[in-house]
Amino acid sequence: MLNILVVDDDSFEREGVKFLIAKYDLPLEAGEADSGEKAIARIEEGGVDILLTDIRMHGMDGLELAQRAKAYDPSMKVIMMSAYGEFEYAQRAIDLRAIRYILKPVEVNEFLKVMSQVIQLCEEERQAKDQYKKLEEAYWRGVHFEKQTIVARMLHGESPDAAGTPYLPAITHYGGRSVRLVLLDTGSRFFDLFDRKVEEELSELAPGTFELVHLHPLQSLLLMNASVGEEETLAFGERLVRWFKEVYDREMTIVVGGEVSDGSQFPHAFFELEAVLERKFFFREGTVLLARPPRRENEERRVSAEEALSGIALQLQKKQYEVAKVQFEQVMDLLQAGGTYSVVYVKHLCMEIAKAMYGAAIKKEIYSFEKSLEAIYRAETLEALKQYMLSLFDQGGELREQSADSKRKAIEDVIDIIANEYGSDLSLELLAERVYLSPSYLSYLFKKQTGISINKYITMFRMERARQLLTTTNQKIVSIGQSVGYPNFPYFSSLFKTHYGVSPSQYREEMGR
Repeated sequence: MLNILVVDDDSFEREGVKFLIAKYDLPLEAGEADSGEKAIARIEEGGVDILLTDIRMHGMDGLELAQRAKAYDPSMKVIMMSAYGEFEYAQRAIDLRAIRYILKPVEVNEFLKVMSQVIQLCEEERQAKDQYKKLEEAYWRGVHFEKQTIVARMLHGESPDAAGTPYLPAITHYGGRSVRLVLLDTGSRFFDLFDRKVEEELSELAPGTFELVHLHPLQSLLLMNASVGEEETLAFGERLVRWFKEVYDREMTIVVGGEVSDGSQFPHAFFELEAVLERKFFFREGTVLLARPPRRENEERRVSAEEALSGIALQLQKKQYEVAKVQFEQVMDLLQAGGTYSVVYVKHLCMEIAKAMYGAAIKKEIYSFEKSLEAIYRAETLEALKQYMLSLFDQGGELREQSADSKRKAIEDVIDIIANEYGSDLSLELLAERVYLSPSYLSYLFKKQTGISINKYITMFRMERARQLLTTTNQKIVSIGQSVGYPNFPYFSSLFKTHYGVSPSQYREEMGR
């Protein structure tokens, strides 16, 4: 349905045009205005495809209205209406590229002829625009797929050939440019759903040139021109975090790396980004972190923390909860300042304190202990964990340690969920919620018991299922990707090729289906 704006200071004329549109069922949604000024206000709201205006009107006449309308939207179609005696005056409309002219009083056949021609022209232009958008989208998807493939090889230590540079012009070892790696992490599925929009928004926010490559639904990698300094990149990260929160009401963690001047440095530089990301527990949600080379473990700090823990336990035995509380806050500050402790170690210390509280309690309530233990496991940030532990000091909490059997059962449940729901939107956060653990603790337990990360396990399971479907069914490859949890086909194809060394279609051909 096209939108037509009928402009005439004579209401009878406007009603007549609207009557003909309705009577002959023209595919037009008619709006009206009784002056040029009101018409301009309506046009500036957007959505007007055709302007049908009288020439002679009080105030702004039709010619001025047409000029301003075409300046606002050159694609708008303009039709002039005027009495026969004003024909010479109306010839000026030719300079405005008014495509048609209708004489008053309006003759029905001529009106229908002109309107049909204009409608057909609008539809042809709309179809051309739609076709262009499809071609543009197909091209973008192709480039996006090539970016993923090239960066995946680089992160595995391979060097891209020269053919890769049209897709990733920011790559360093062609043209003498250096880049800065910036890792974007959303914590839950995002990038395969909103990839095009995010890239467009980054064009407005980012300083200098960049390339955006999606690693998986939770993470993307920015390759930024290293001429943009570290401080400016950090400031850009802060803007991006705020934008992401405002637009999507979600948190994004950003890790800014150093300069990379050679492709062989990519794997190590990316490893540093991931190592820093693992420590996001120690920082507030939605933060920008700076990747630094890992520091050696400071044994003195660890001993100090453990000594402080012994002191807290002693205060709890004496029922001196306020003193223990102050000492605990000092330990938390020590842990965060150390910069070398794992999330598991920090939570271990909190568990030991919780056990000491339980041992010091007169009334041993196991249920209360288990609930508090679960809250410690589920803590997403150091600040959240600290606040919860302080509340335990206030309550004089009574707790006990979770059994090893329950840990094994949680991992078995996660594996069952993946096996039964691999085609759905699975994330660490969702799985952790299903088994009543924090994402960080579930990640630790899963890797400890299976030897691989939970995201890698999900990918391996999905790839194996996709391989089976390729060899045992005639389903379309796009449908197979969707059925195993990857609605974004280029992303699915890139993952499959990284996993098996060939694309899904090549694999099917080799298997003879």
